[in-house]
Amino acid sequence: MVTPTHHKLQLLVGAPEDLLPRFYPNGKQGGLSVDGNWPGALGEFVTLTVRVRRPPREFVFAGQVSWARRKGSRQLHECFGIDFQPDDDATIGRMLAFARNEVPAETTRHEGRVQVELPIKLLHGKTSRRERLADLSHGGAFVRTWDPLDVDELVELVVRPPSSLFSLHLKGRVAWVRRVGDASGMGIEFFDLEGSLRRDVDRLLGHAR
Repeated sequence: MVTPTHHKLQLLVGAPEDLLPRFYPNGKQGGLSVDGNWPGALGEFVTLTVRVRRPPREFVFAGQVSWARRKGSRQLHECFGIDFQPDDDATIGRMLAFARNEVPAETTRHEGRVQVELPIKLLHGKTSRRERLADLSHGGAFVRTWDPLDVDELVELVVRPPSSLFSLHLKGRVAWVRRVGDASGMGIEFFDLEGSLRRDVDRLLGHAR
């Protein structure tokens, strides 16, 4: 079921696995097909909200209408394709990992994630390397990297907020990884944020918004 409103669309599915038949590997990011006739022109940009009934999840990302099947048949229904945009690679990675049952369902809960674009230092064991943060919430973050670590590895993210002289040290574990495509990276689940550290993350989220 898709409801277009000023180029804002909603796609409702019953279960995570219902998303997989809709996914197509087009271009660098791929996309989702949605049922119905697209009333606008190809190439238009949209915001697509994907809602899953059970377990309840919501994913919102930017897309572009890339194709349309305007005449259906007995085998093929009328539908159109929304190509993913690279700016939302963190959301796309979480959604596909959720659909493929690659991660525990609780790691994809909606937590008010905010898209950011910040350089970080990633500490793992005795090693240190530079990566980039793609989104952030109180519960975790997505680190964009060509070389994700294995699930359950312990990490520390060192983030310096804009205009700050001090860095935040966020400890957590690798909850899920995506090793294919331009949106490769890993989802980090933070250990409990408390006290002043949580307030610092609040300020960083407010700045990003």
